[in-house]
Formats: sequence, structure tokens, C-alpha cells
Amino acid sequence: MNVIFGWLLRGAVLFVLLSPAVYAQTKAAPPKGVGSLTDLDNSIEALVQQVNPSVVQIFTTGITPTAGVVTDQSGLVTTQRASGSGVIVDADGYIVTNTHVVRGASRIRVEIPMVPVGQSLLARRSRMAPARVIGLDEETDIAVLRVEERGLTALPFADSDEIRAGQMVLAFGSPLGLQNSVSLGIVSAVARQLEPESPMVYIQTDAPINSGNSGGPLVDVRGRLVGVNTLILSGAAGTSAPGFAAPSNIVRAVFEQIRRTGRVRRGEIGVRAQTVTPTLAAGLGLKRDQGAVLSDVAPGSPGDRAGLSVGDLVLTLDGKPIENGRQLHVNLYRREVGDLVRLEVLRGEQPTTVTVTVAE
Repeated sequence: MNVIFGWLLRGAVLFVLLSPAVYAQTKAAPPKGVGSLTDLDNSIEALVQQVNPSVVQIFTTGITPTAGVVTDQSGLVTTQRASGSGVIVDADGYIVTNTHVVRGASRIRVEIPMVPVGQSLLARRSRMAPARVIGLDEETDIAVLRVEERGLTALPFADSDEIRAGQMVLAFGSPLGLQNSVSLGIVSAVARQLEPESPMVYIQTDAPINSGNSGGPLVDVRGRLVGVNTLILSGAAGTSAPGFAAPSNIVRAVFEQIRRTGRVRRGEIGVRAQTVTPTLAAGLGLKRDQGAVLSDVAPGSPGDRAGLSVGDLVLTLDGKPIENGRQLHVNLYRREVGDLVRLEVLRGEQPTTVTVTVAE
């Protein structure tokens, strides 16, 4: 009996192992994680298709002095051609790029992508349009161009104050002249200051950026403009150079001023702030050992007229907490002349709110 039972059991196991249904089911089971990767791949592809119509390539022609020995007067200058990238930020033909892309150009042409119907794998459908410079801002390296076209696909601005390190971003443009390129990376750091006393800050990213990417958009996963690719820091041989983009909030402030008036008017309230440290707090007898303290208030300045005083601890600016002196200056940097800013300060033990008018 035991022999018969063992034979039947082995037969049942053999039947299960050789069952076509079980075999097919095992074969059809997808590897773990493939579905998620496919979804991510599809999402990135859709995002690229969404952003591409807003990315342009910029071609410039200018005159530059001839280098080296010149044998006759006709050789004193030579024609120089260059290219860069840009992003459409308004459907009425406004384009943002870097100042260094168009500086000194006597002729500017913009290649505008067309709706990719029947698009070739080798080249996107596009058209060339002449562009004129509306205004330049050397301090932020932002320039505004305009083409005489309407109904263009504009990229919406994101709030760069909400950007955090680790978020995924994509860099668009034409690096080294390679049209219609995109690279993927993350935000490595926010509010990166490249010069100690400069109020200009940048978004640092590890998304590959090269010459020709200048002026192109840095985009978040929702297809919004978080920055304009501006520069890279050259590293040692064999290292990857970090890229830096002008934050969208600064870009938007510069763009809106240039669109209205053709130039940028810088504003300030006449105060200087210093980061509070435990040592500084102990020496000055401050109630807090962090934040920003006003170290100088210029006589007759907007801050002085509004009642700010040396020694005031700045708690918030327009409701946003101020954690250090640099943050206060950076946030004031993009304010326009005539704007009202609201500062919450702590004077002794008494918090108070002061409204200040930004002056040029």
C-alpha cells in the first residue's frame, strides 16, 4: 500500500511540474519592479515631449577684433558666429536666455520648434525667425529677446523657493551645438552663492550641462521652469563639472521688469544683516542664537524711515522665516522698486511688524 501511495504522489508532483497552465503562468510573471520602471520611462518621455516646443536654439553673428598679427586694415575685425539656447516664457514671442549668449551680437536668429507631426528621427521640424534684444541684465546674466510671432508654447514658471535638494530635474538645450538635447539629474543644492558678497544665488544640479546649454531651461517633473542654465565650474580632468542655473523667481522678476521698461532697476531698503551665531548672541545679549540681526541701517533710508534699528532681530520677510543674513539680502534682491515688504522683527522681547517701501 505504501509503495502504491508513494507512486501516486510522485505522479501528482510530476503532473504539476509539467502542467502547461502552471508553466505558462510562471513564464508570464514579469520581473519585480519592471512595471514601475516602465511607468517612469513613459513619464519622462511624455515630459520631454511636453517641454520641447518651448525650447529654442539661438544663433548669433557679431564682429570681433582679429587676434594675432594683422597685415592690413581689412583684417582688423572678423565675423564671429555662436549659438546657445533659450526658453519661450510668453506666447507673444518673449524668450529668455543668458546675456553672454547674445552680448555683442549684430544679428540674432532663433530656431523655433514646430508641432512634431511626422517628425523625422534625424531632425525636428522647426522654423527660423529673426529676434531682437528687449533688454539685458549683466548682474544676473539674463537677457530677454522677442520674435514677431504669436501663439507660441510658453513654459510656466515654478516657485524656485520651493525647490529642495534631491528633486529630479531635466536640463534642455543644445549642448556643443547638438540640437534638441535633454539630460536628467537632481538638484544638488539650492541658493548656491558663488561669490561671498553677491546677492545672486544659483540652483546647483548634476544634470549634465555643457557649452551651448546656456540659456536653456532647467525643468521640474511637472514641466515647469525652475531655472535658466547659466554656467558650469570647470573641475580637474576626469571629474564632472557641476552646473548652475539662475532660479526661476529671479528670472521671472528680471523678465517682467525688462518686458515693461526694457531695463532692471535694483531695489533695496538700506539695511545690512548679519547671521546670528551663539557667540554673537551672547556678546550682544540677544534673545535668540540664530537668525539675522540688523548690523547697519543707513540714515534716511527706507528702513530707517520705517523704524528699523540696529540690533533688530529679523524673524520673517513677507511671512517667510529668515534663518541667516544672506537669506534676507537674497530675498530682497529680487524685489522691485516701489514694492512693499513686511518684516517681522524682535526688538528686545517685543515682536513688531514693519512695512518698508523698496527704493532704487
